[in-house]
Amino acid sequence: MKLALATLLLPAIAAHDVEIVECKVSVSNGSDNPSLSYTTDESYSINIDEDGKCQIKATTEFGVVHALESLSHLAGETCSISNAPVSITDSPRFAYRGLMIDSARHFLPVHFIEHIIDTMAASKLNVLHWHISDTESFPSSSDLFPELAEKGAYSYPDASYSVQDLKGIVKYAYDRGIRVMPEWDVPGHGSWGKGKPEVTILDGACSNTLDPTNPEVYTFLHSFLTEMKDIFPDANLFLGGDEVDTNCFDSSPTVSKWMSDNNIEDGVALQSYFWQQVTAQVMPGLNKTLGVWMADDGIPYPEDLPAGSFGNVWQSQSMMPTVIDRGADVVLSGPWYLDQQKPGGFSSYAIQDLWQGMYKIEPYDGLTSSQQGSVLGGSACMWAEGVNALDFDAIAVTKAAAVAERLWSDASVKDVDDAQARLMEHVCRLNMRGIAAEAIAQNFCLADVL
Repeated sequence: MKLALATLLLPAIAAHDVEIVECKVSVSNGSDNPSLSYTTDESYSINIDEDGKCQIKATTEFGVVHALESLSHLAGETCSISNAPVSITDSPRFAYRGLMIDSARHFLPVHFIEHIIDTMAASKLNVLHWHISDTESFPSSSDLFPELAEKGAYSYPDASYSVQDLKGIVKYAYDRGIRVMPEWDVPGHGSWGKGKPEVTILDGACSNTLDPTNPEVYTFLHSFLTEMKDIFPDANLFLGGDEVDTNCFDSSPTVSKWMSDNNIEDGVALQSYFWQQVTAQVMPGLNKTLGVWMADDGIPYPEDLPAGSFGNVWQSQSMMPTVIDRGADVVLSGPWYLDQQKPGGFSSYAIQDLWQGMYKIEPYDGLTSSQQGSVLGGSACMWAEGVNALDFDAIAVTKAAAVAERLWSDASVKDVDDAQARLMEHVCRLNMRGIAAEAIAQNFCLADVL
């Protein structure tokens, strides 16, 4: 059976109140430094007998992390359960279960990112997609290029992440079974020009867009990302690629002349050239799998990227077959933007019902059985134009938990009424942990009076 969020997914068995008196844990394939990747076995089993003796079995330490979270769902604050004996065998449906956070539009302090990681672990999300920088700010420090954060952060050093901060966040997440995938968006959506103006378009309308015609851009990116790969050991590297304003190219006499001299007919073709150069000059030696945003117009094109790259489908879900057929794996996020008012086309008067629109999304809709094999999973995305650390929990956490169940549990687990009961219980559990998750229906939680 699947246990995504709460005890109400347990099978119907004879009820017997029991206090958990001990819990033995065994890991069949443990190590001192277990790897965390797509192929990590996150399965586990929990057995609790009528005497309150608990046994957890897992292949890896990360399965144990999920098992202990499920045990906390079962036992609550009292360390007792009301339905012994209990037997659970559990594993996720998708290997990629993500939450994207945006620290560029509003800076998120280190302690709050750790708090976000705790909320992810509570719902068994396992990929923190960290959109570190954007046009507004560049808070990510670099020993090789300290000017990027010194000149690009909102306030340096207060609103920046030191190299030690970055490493600490990666370690904090790893200990909770969560991978950190960094994103520096290129060639647009960046604030590269604040610290490194020489790699941007200097004589056009967009001073923060990298200049695809400048060979130094690729040398710089390779050096910067080579440093970052040792800070972020995850197998994935995300480089954005979305929403490039081609006016940046057209408005630059230097870029326009280069395009004419090299038979590059328009801005779309120049973007294609850019990604071909990233593939040839930047990615070799990084030993990373490249991820990019893939819009309905197909840019970046999968054929311009290294083999094995994946696209995050962020607009319409119907784009997934096209991306897959052109050679890329996919992560779905389009219906799961947490700042949407009508997620997945779902319309409701009440904001507390918006989670339902996200919960009803089936990632395999519109795909053939062979195409389904290219779906890595999905990601909820919390863009930060209107969100900071003060309102993040209320806007993001409950809806992200609904997405988490969709990505963890079997496709057959989809009844909204059943899910609402589980989610209400989970919200209360999160509230008791000091997480200000949004309520979704009328009920009482002990956190209301604490």
